[in-house]
Amino acid sequence: MIEKEGANSGKDGPIDPKPETLAGFLAASLDMEDEISNGVYQDYMDPDNWPPGLDLNIFQEIRKDLTTLIEDTRRHRKIILGLIEKYGKDNTAG
Repeated sequence: MIEKEGANSGKDGPIDPKPETLAGFLAASLDMEDEISNGVYQDYMDPDNWPPGLDLNIFQEIRKDLTTLIEDTRRHRKIILGLIEKYGKDNTAG
């Protein structure tokens, strides 16, 4: 259950959102993770997307750190998929 707050809450007390609502929010989060990974980190793994003349050693250090970020994003994706599995499906059906 989620505690309501804010101007749009309607009435006081906890709410129990439908699984498809939670799945939608989590899917949006998953899309953001994918966009960050594919649209930002992956693009900068290519030396052609950096200024000409960038020292190769510097690029390798940047690439190493970007690899860490990409791996973190993959872990985030797995976590979000687990949340969708756990909370985004109607488990009340017999």
